[in-house]
Amino acid sequence: MKKTVRVVTTAMTLAALVMGISQAEAAMPGGTNTMAKMHMYFPRHSLGFPRYFYQFHPGPHWDLVNASALHLTAAQIKQEKMLEMGMMQDTQRGVMALKNAYRKYSEDAKLPDPSIRALIQDVQAVGHAQAYLGYEMIPYHLKGYRLLDPAQQVIYHRLARENWSQIHKTKMMHR
Repeated sequence: MKKTVRVVTTAMTLAALVMGISQAEAAMPGGTNTMAKMHMYFPRHSLGFPRYFYQFHPGPHWDLVNASALHLTAAQIKQEKMLEMGMMQDTQRGVMALKNAYRKYSEDAKLPDPSIRALIQDVQAVGHAQAYLGYEMIPYHLKGYRLLDPAQQVIYHRLARENWSQIHKTKMMHR
């Protein structure tokens, strides 16, 4: 039975790493900067956000950082800030759910004779929490973009391409 527990635990740990979040990140203390924790998580998420999503839809925070270049109106800035706050709150809830799912899985896996059903449910809970973190931000990013008028959208696409090129160049220099 000990060998089975070890094999299951090792497989689940590897699956968690492949899915994009390390146990260290999932177990970060609550005092750690929430934005930093989220920032660390998303680039390694299994959905490949930087490559497939973020480069095309950088989100409301990015819109606000580029407010002057995008010529955002006061009303647009207010709406972008509301989107940013909503996304942060949903993401914080998701990070907490993920941490709790990992914590429960870890506790159950350490039992001398753990329930197979409980471990499977724990792994499913981790998967659901990760999926939530994958999709909860998408509407906020797209709604932020949809606040822009057609002229602002043209500027947005140009800036997003430049931003992505700069990020890619920086990564290449640090290799």
